[in-house]
Amino acid sequence: MKYKYKIKRTLKIQVDLLERKIEAYLANNGYRIIERGPGYITFTENKFSDRKKSRYDFHTRIGEGKFIFKSSSETETYAELIYFTSMVEYMIIVMLVCLFGIYARNIIMPIIFSIFLTLPLLFKIVYQNEHVFEEIVAF
Repeated sequence: MKYKYKIKRTLKIQVDLLERKIEAYLANNGYRIIERGPGYITFTENKFSDRKKSRYDFHTRIGEGKFIFKSSSETETYAELIYFTSMVEYMIIVMLVCLFGIYARNIIMPIIFSIFLTLPLLFKIVYQNEHVFEEIVAF
């Protein structure tokens, strides 16, 4: 099960320059471009790249997605990122914690643990929303 999320921005950059910056960002960060067309780039994570992996990759990396961009004026570009986040691991962990709470006859602790286990997912969404386009434009 994957959660679909959209980030929309209007950037003060020309379309062709933004497209080159997106391609450079994807190549530098270990993504593989699947499909490219006029106004969009579809990508996925390149699992065979030689980039250094970190424990915090879950929070800062996009697994797969699509950049859509179109010119709104000569100096401004409308950009949209649609990305997918997998929630399977978190759902399994929350279910296990709930089952353990039922087994131990404690209802409060699974609820509290479920809230704490969903915080990394919420942090990822907030981080991506704030930093992806800033990283691309600065690239």
